[in-house]
Amino acid sequence: MGLDITAYKNLKVVENPELDEYGDIKNWRTEWTPGESMKWSEEHFPGRGEGVDPDKFYTWEESFSFRAGSYSGYGWWRRKLEEFKGDTAFQELINFADNEGTIGPVVSKKLAKDFNEHASAAREFAKTLGDAGEVWLYLYDDWKKAFEMASENGAVDFH
Repeated sequence: MGLDITAYKNLKVVENPELDEYGDIKNWRTEWTPGESMKWSEEHFPGRGEGVDPDKFYTWEESFSFRAGSYSGYGWWRRKLEEFKGDTAFQELINFADNEGTIGPVVSKKLAKDFNEHASAAREFAKTLGDAGEVWLYLYDDWKKAFEMASENGAVDFH
C-alpha cells in the first residue's frame, strides 16, 4: 500500500459518461471523477479542490502519474519538504491528506509556483540528505511536474 498520484491537464466535463451497474466509469482510461475521495478531502481540507466539481466526470488533454511512495515513505518525504521550506511554502501539500483527495487548479497554481521558485535550493537541500537525497529530489521533480500540469485547468488526484 502507498500513495499514487495522477495529475490532469485541461479537464473537460463529460456530459453523459458511460457507467456500469455500480455507477463506476466504464471508460476509466479516458474519464475520471474526483467523487467521494474529493468530498472527503474538501471536508477535512476545505478549498484545496477549488476549480473541480466532485460530482462531475472529466476527460483530459494530458495526464501524468507517479508513485509518491509507501505511506511511511511519503510521510518522510513530506517531513523533509517541511524541513526544507515548510515555514514559507508548500503548506497546501504539507497539510493535506496522505491517502486520498483532490487538489484543483487554483491551489495547484500556487504549489507549482512554490516548486518552481525553490527548485535550485531543493537541489542543494537534497545534498544534505545523504543517499536519500537523490530519491527526495526525484520526487520533488515529480510533484513539480504534477502541479505545473494541474495548474492548467487540471487537478492532482491522490489515490
